[in-house]
Amino acid sequence: MRRRLALPAMALAAALAAPAGAHAAFFQAEPVDGPTPDIVSVGDVDVARDGSGAITYVKKDGGVDHVFVSRLVNGSFQAPERLDGGIEAPAQTPAVAVTDGGRAAVVWESGGGLWAAVKPAGDQPWTAPQVVAAGGSAPSVDMSINGGAYVSFTVGTDVRLARLGRKDAGFVGLPDAADVDAAHPAGDGTRRSRLAIAADGTAVVVFGEQLGDGRTHTIARRVFQDRVSTSPVDATLDSLDGRAGGDADLPEVDVEDDSSFAYVAFRQSLGGQTRSIVRRLRGGAFDEPLVGDAVEPGGPDAIASTRVDVSGRGEGIITSASGSGVFGALLRENKLVPARVLGGGGPYSRPAGGVAESQDRVAAWIDGDLVRASYWDDKPESRIAPLPSEPTTISNPGLGPVDQSGGFDAGIDRIGNAVAAFVQGQGGDRRLVAAVYDRTPGTFLGLTTTKWRAYARPPLSWQAPLDLWGPITYSVQIGGKEVAKTTDTKVTVPTVVPDGILTWKVVATDKRGQTSTMKPRNLRVDHTPPSLTVKVRKRGRVVSVTAKAKDVVKGSTRASGFKLVRIAWGDGAKTDALRASHRYSRKGKVTITISAYDNAGARKDVKKSVKL
Repeated sequence: MRRRLALPAMALAAALAAPAGAHAAFFQAEPVDGPTPDIVSVGDVDVARDGSGAITYVKKDGGVDHVFVSRLVNGSFQAPERLDGGIEAPAQTPAVAVTDGGRAAVVWESGGGLWAAVKPAGDQPWTAPQVVAAGGSAPSVDMSINGGAYVSFTVGTDVRLARLGRKDAGFVGLPDAADVDAAHPAGDGTRRSRLAIAADGTAVVVFGEQLGDGRTHTIARRVFQDRVSTSPVDATLDSLDGRAGGDADLPEVDVEDDSSFAYVAFRQSLGGQTRSIVRRLRGGAFDEPLVGDAVEPGGPDAIASTRVDVSGRGEGIITSASGSGVFGALLRENKLVPARVLGGGGPYSRPAGGVAESQDRVAAWIDGDLVRASYWDDKPESRIAPLPSEPTTISNPGLGPVDQSGGFDAGIDRIGNAVAAFVQGQGGDRRLVAAVYDRTPGTFLGLTTTKWRAYARPPLSWQAPLDLWGPITYSVQIGGKEVAKTTDTKVTVPTVVPDGILTWKVVATDKRGQTSTMKPRNLRVDHTPPSLTVKVRKRGRVVSVTAKAKDVVKGSTRASGFKLVRIAWGDGAKTDALRASHRYSRKGKVTITISAYDNAGARKDVKKSVKL
């Protein structure tokens, strides 16, 4: 199941950093490629649960449109790579799917056919372009968390599919079309297909097909391994609230980790007005329809597009756009929270939303020359009916106007990090840009014991906070002063630490300057050994030892405290006592070692030589 969304929250200006205590911040769009007049359009964006991802886009090379990709690694976009090398024909409609570890697949149209390139893993190169289907167009691709993938596409007026095994590097076409009736047109124009794949590797493909009643119907069909289900399911409404149902097209789909449950969103004409319809596919049948927009029923406003995104547990968001507004509705516990107006709409608004496994929800859209975004506050006190935030501009005003026809898409990982891609600027100043919504490093704890220890330069260790877009830099502080800085989760303090009870903490800072602070923890240091005085008496072969020991730390009100005195008699025998006598079995010279220990483990030795 792809975690794909057009994130709203994604790209707020750095100056709009979240207030104190916030759990994330928004950063304005930065160039991924350009400036150059060769940037054509964004194709597709996908972000895997582990934070890896990719942007596909079309860019001219030698004056011809070709497919490029920029991969997302540790929260940064890598240098662009051309994927259709050796193909002279122009390329278009690239789509991408990414899963954990950087495994990815990109499909696109070129020279009248459908092509693909696969990256088997993040540390392996892309395969050479491979033909998926002659005459293929309008691809949609998705990849499961286990690495298997499907692509749906159109050949003529039929919807076809191809499968990529989870350890394979090439797609293999399925023998059967997904159409209900091959004699009826399907998959063309606004009837194009979309596909989503569940954790177990099964998929749901949706598409529009003109059936015998002359209407375009939205059809869903499950896909198992290399076969298409024999039971297509029609999501189209005959009527709703007394309004007759017309054409149902532009379907979108997403599926839960449990492949039994999927959500399909599409637009349908009802009484001559197109609306956003959402239906849950449960097994082999659809639940009752839900309305995902907020337009006035029967009024002049009409839905132009709609999208759906759900988490692995079924929490979701529906976004839709009309000529006058953009709407967002939440799916929560299999119920729809009524849609709300997010902002202004238009023909290029392309709204999309996303839900992380952490239940972070965002939505973004093009609003004229800008990209705008909202997020949903899902704190415990607002869980009954969370409300969207006020719209925020997430495009970068310093990079020129947003190209409304230049494409727009986004993705989100499992903890809520998100990225949106679009085109800004004109002529030679055109840039492919990406903006991010970046979670602060997660909460974390210190691991070093709070017991007394005898280290003058104590070793300290702590948990790594959850942050999928590293690296993290740690500032280690003792008594409020920084004593070390490292990228590791452990350090040996480089300077001598005074004896006593101190407090220490670590401040984790991510690559964008966001911080998370460890809860302060006691550090008990006593590296000064106890004081020790010793008297030794001898009578024949009997030696008596009397010791006095005390654990006092100069200049400190606290010390670990005296623990014991151990007498090593020099012949293998040992006694733990302040006073003790020992009889030797033979004559000769012995060295007696008297050691005083404190509770931190610091030790003071006194040696006495005795001739017997």
